Amino acid sequence: MGKMACPLVVAAAMAIGTADGRAQTAAADDRAANDPLLREVRLLRQAVDRLTLFTLRSHLAVTRLVAQQLRVAREQDAVDRAQAAIADADRDQGRTHATIARLSRQLDNVVEEPRSELRREVESLRGELEAHDRQIELLRARLSMAEQSLRTEQQSYQQLEAALLALDRELQRQVP
Repeated sequence: MGKMACPLVVAAAMAIGTADGRAQTAAADDRAANDPLLREVRLLRQAVDRLTLFTLRSHLAVTRLVAQQLRVAREQDAVDRAQAAIADADRDQGRTHATIARLSRQLDNVVEEPRSELRREVESLRGELEAHDRQIELLRARLSMAEQSLRTEQQSYQQLEAALLALDRELQRQVP
C-alpha cells in the first residue's frame, strides 16, 4: 500500500465508523440486516478496521526493529573499539619486550657503571610491561562484556525481525 493510500484508508475507516455508529436507529438496524448494500459496507468497515490495526502493528514492529538495529550497531562499535585497544596494547607490549631483550643483550656487553643504569631502565621497562599486562587484562574483560552485550542485542534484533516476519505473513493472509 502506498504512502498516500494508508491515510485515506484510515480517514475512510474513521468516517464510516463515526457516521455508522451514531446515525442508526432501531428501525435502521432492522432494515440494515436485510439490505445487502449495508451489510457490504459493514464488512468493508471491518476490513478497513483490521487493515488499520495491521498497519499500525507493522509500523510499530518496524520502528522497534530499527531501534534494535541501532543498539546492535552501537554494541558492535564497542566490540570493535575494545579489539582495537587490545591490539594497540599488544603492540606496545611487544615493543616493550623487544626493548627489554635489546637492553639485556647490551647489559651483558657493558662495563659496571653504565650497567647499573641499564638495569634500572630494564626494571622500569619490566614495570611498564606489568602495567601493559594489567591493561590488556582489563581490555580483554571489557571486550568480553561488549561481546556479550552485542550477542544479547543481536538476539533481541533477531526476535524482533522474526516477529515482523510473522506479522508480514499474517498481513499477507488477511489481505487478498
